[in-house]
Amino acid sequence: MSGTRPGTYFSLLGPVQAHRGDSPLPLGPPQQRALLAMLLCRRNAVVGLDELIDGLWGGEPPRSAVGTLRSYAYRLRRVLGGGLDTHGRGYALQVGPGELDLTRFDELTTRARAHASAGDPEAARDLLARALEMWRGPALAGLPGPQARIQRERLAELRLSVLMERVELDLRLGGHGRLVAELTGLCLEHPLNDRLRTLRDTALERGGREREARTTPPGATATSTTPPHLPVPAQLPYVPGDFTGRAEAVRDLLDALAPTAPETVVVCAVGGIGGIGKTTLAVHTAGRLREHFPDGQLYANLRGVREAPADPAAVLAGFLRALGVTDPALPEDPRERAALYRTRLMGKRILLVLDDARDAAQIEPLLPGSPTCAVLVTSRSTLSGLPAARRLRLDVLPAAEALALLGRIVGDERIAAEPAEAAALVERCGGLPLAVRIAGSRLGTRPAWRLADFLRLLDGRRPAFGPAFPGRDGPEGSVEACFRLSYELLDAGQARLFRLMAVPRTATLDLASAAALAGLDPAEAERYLERLTALGLLESPAPLTYRFHDLLGEFAAARSEERDGPGERTAALLRLADHMLACAREAYAAERPGHPLVGLLTPTTARGASFEAGPSHIEAVLAVAVQTLEARPSAVGLIADTLLALDPALDGSFLWAALLAPARRVLRTAEEQEDIRAAGRTGFLLGSALTRLGRFDEAEAALHDAGRAAAAAADEVVRTEILICRAVARQGRADWTAADALYREAIAAGTACGNAWGTTNARSNSVSTLLRLRRYEEAAEACRLSLTAAREGGDRYGEAHALYSLGIVARQGGRSAEAVARHRESAELGVRGGYPALEVMNLISETAAHLAAGHPGQAAECGERALAAAQRLGWRAAQARTLRLLGTALAESGDHARARTRLTQALAHLEALGLPEAAQASAVLASLAPPGR
Repeated sequence: MSGTRPGTYFSLLGPVQAHRGDSPLPLGPPQQRALLAMLLCRRNAVVGLDELIDGLWGGEPPRSAVGTLRSYAYRLRRVLGGGLDTHGRGYALQVGPGELDLTRFDELTTRARAHASAGDPEAARDLLARALEMWRGPALAGLPGPQARIQRERLAELRLSVLMERVELDLRLGGHGRLVAELTGLCLEHPLNDRLRTLRDTALERGGREREARTTPPGATATSTTPPHLPVPAQLPYVPGDFTGRAEAVRDLLDALAPTAPETVVVCAVGGIGGIGKTTLAVHTAGRLREHFPDGQLYANLRGVREAPADPAAVLAGFLRALGVTDPALPEDPRERAALYRTRLMGKRILLVLDDARDAAQIEPLLPGSPTCAVLVTSRSTLSGLPAARRLRLDVLPAAEALALLGRIVGDERIAAEPAEAAALVERCGGLPLAVRIAGSRLGTRPAWRLADFLRLLDGRRPAFGPAFPGRDGPEGSVEACFRLSYELLDAGQARLFRLMAVPRTATLDLASAAALAGLDPAEAERYLERLTALGLLESPAPLTYRFHDLLGEFAAARSEERDGPGERTAALLRLADHMLACAREAYAAERPGHPLVGLLTPTTARGASFEAGPSHIEAVLAVAVQTLEARPSAVGLIADTLLALDPALDGSFLWAALLAPARRVLRTAEEQEDIRAAGRTGFLLGSALTRLGRFDEAEAALHDAGRAAAAAADEVVRTEILICRAVARQGRADWTAADALYREAIAAGTACGNAWGTTNARSNSVSTLLRLRRYEEAAEACRLSLTAAREGGDRYGEAHALYSLGIVARQGGRSAEAVARHRESAELGVRGGYPALEVMNLISETAAHLAAGHPGQAAECGERALAAAQRLGWRAAQARTLRLLGTALAESGDHARARTRLTQALAHLEALGLPEAAQASAVLASLAPPGR
């Protein structure tokens, strides 16, 4: 039960009603009840506002439609007492088990079919009879609106189908005598239903009334090409008994394909990479739709990825034979053949399953003209140009469903015996149903094997999914063979790009990066990439962004090993790294306008594309950098510049921890290659990362070595940045005198080499040090100079940082309200500019300002926000300092229990990082009364 409406029961199988216990609920006017019916038909799912409006009013809703619908929803919610929830611009009605008559009807029919399959027709017949007794008249009787009409017709078809199932069971049980009158009435009610006429004739024949039976269809003549008693075509192939999951996809297809008096032929297209389970899903779904298409199911494998795909004319000939047309009557002309085919389908309820289509042109001649028919297509191609009421793109199986599939093949007891290994195995299969089935088949025929043994084979790069197993031919035999069918449809340029896309160790590549990787013009690369995507060899998770399924990536990498030599793969990586440097350099210039370093970063590519500073993009650059260096150590200069160009992006995203291992790898190579310029630049970036992570001892060692290398290489612009970073590290240790000396040296070096951005940054960062040294006027002047320079240069980061520094000056001067205003202004700029670290810094300092003003409650509230922001970034030093301030604020508010918790956490962090604020945290903690007093 839903829990919100105890005892509520809904009825759709007749007039729409709702009861609580024995009492009917007032459901309001017809349109309000129509809204309830729509939500009940889509129970437990969100139905969008636009869909609801279309369902109630059709294509011309009144201007007041939104307000009226919301009013209906409000009234229904009051009547029902809960369960009707708002989700954005839509609604969902929560309906529990046993709360809807349609659900009960479905349960009874499902149980009946299970009994029939098990050889118990009497029990099946009784269950169907009970289900049919639930109908109180036409479903949704009296409700207005197009959606009510559609659902009414759908449910009427459902009832008739179940009724015919019950009649068939009655015939099996010898009840033909009492069926004649009922079937005669049904035939009069449904004069075009051949299945009912056949059942009536059977009942008459079994009762000895053969002469009354009409076995010849109306209009048939002696020259008809339709043989008498032609069996209903049922061409669907075998569905594996281990079909697992895909519940949402099956439900979507069932909803789209179940006939509801459509005005045009319903076409559904299922796409996805090879081995994803398109055919299995389509055939499974089609099998569940048999009752909705009593005139049969036609199936054809169009062999779309084979060298010789199926000829539509030949497929039409097969379909026409199944529909009763003899070979002499088959037209030779393909257009005449298609016309006869559509004539034969007119008025019939037939489902066509067109499997593995190559393109829309192959499908078009096979589409019926009668809206009573429906079409289900599968293809690795996107089938652009195919009219489809519903398109589904299958993804890999979720881990739980992949595990369930493996268990159905090898036995649940083996999964239970090695759960971790089973999970690792389906992960290694990439959630690809074909791979899971192949792995399961191998294990199923080797019951003595442990799953751990099989995993070792895979980890050892044995061709576990490569060779076909005995007795399994074609693409079903191996994952590699399945992928190769699509690969062999590529021309030389497309195949080369496909292979090279697997060379870099990145999750995705955008269009510009892929073009650079292959040395292609972007327009040509886009054509190739779209072709690869259309064939299901690549996925496109976002516009102009591409990625492999894991196993397809392995397949592409193997083809590259075969076809592309080491030199070509290294050249591709160098082109990609150079492109990434160009992109990062442009981003650097945008973030730090006027910085002279931009002119010292020298890719060979003239211009890069836009650079996104998100985690995936930064991690991709770092991965390519290390991989390129492994292939060509002498390219360390290019790679060092690429990492250095990431500095603003790393500062904005605070992904410094991800930089540590790649930077150390590059630094080691620079030293081996004796490239002092690369060593200085990489050492600076490594020291920056360690400083921001609060690891000051390591940072100072790295920065000291980097400064020596930069000086030796006369890389003065970078040496200025190194001096600033060294000062920040000393500041973190509360060594204010050393920090002041380093800031002064940085300002002098920046002025001498023309690094105005660096001198402004040095001044802004020096404010805390100047205040600690009680040089208040110098601190205020440094802020003013920094703010003016940043605003004149269009430097958003510099402006935000200068405002932050002004906030600190105001706080130290006792002007807490001004400090809070400055910090909020700076934080807003930081958020808009994409600098989350600045937001954290300002929240921490605002917390301190509230404390200084004697407002511990406001300080505690601000401190909680600062802590959450620092935790999102993973900035341990900021978390430690925030916890100290937060604990102090709670202590001053009198909340000693929470204060003790926060201060204990702060002390642990501060001591682990070696930060001087540990003594302050310890003193406040000691001042608190012991627990329980």
